[in-house]
Amino acid sequence: MFLQAILQGFGLGFLLAIQPGPSMFTLIQTSSKKGFHPGLGVAFGIFLSDLICVVLAYVGIAQLFENPKNKIYIGLIGGTLLVIFGLFSIFHKTPEEKEKGIEIKAVHLYLFITKGFFLNILNPAVIFLWILWVGAVSSNKEYTHLHIISFFTTTLSIVFFTDILKAYFANKISKRLSHTILRKVSILLGIILLITGIVFIYQGGAALLLVFK
Repeated sequence: MFLQAILQGFGLGFLLAIQPGPSMFTLIQTSSKKGFHPGLGVAFGIFLSDLICVVLAYVGIAQLFENPKNKIYIGLIGGTLLVIFGLFSIFHKTPEEKEKGIEIKAVHLYLFITKGFFLNILNPAVIFLWILWVGAVSSNKEYTHLHIISFFTTTLSIVFFTDILKAYFANKISKRLSHTILRKVSILLGIILLITGIVFIYQGGAALLLVFK
């Protein structure tokens, strides 16, 4: 039964790892522009947020997130964050584009961890999916607490490991690309984040109007 839980956890982890989303785009963008270690920081932040979502869902605190009003506020905050990151990606100039002689301050790794954490945990879809999966796995009568822990330990490990690979290869590939191409990729990813954020804000705003009617 433990082997079954691990294999199923592996399957879910792989499925989640290949799904595109704001977090994945941000991870790739950070790794290609800032380097592998900042990308690793974003990946670790995403991992921490996923872990917290799973734990909260499993112990039942996830009911707070199931409240319609709470969902709306989370969506509005997450959408705003995505819009900010999207605009920053579109208009921010990398060190190569700035005038020479200007000192570039190093950004601490924990800032990238924080970025990955909040970008992921404020995405309503992420919270909903983890609640859904935790509920589905917990409903399996053949699974004990240890089986469930094994399942999600495997799932989160696979997602984190593949995020590390994304950060590594994005950084390696970026070294072979011209700065112009990287700039275009950055603008494209920024547009994706911007549009996603606007959608979240629109949906949250529309839902909020219905609540207060």
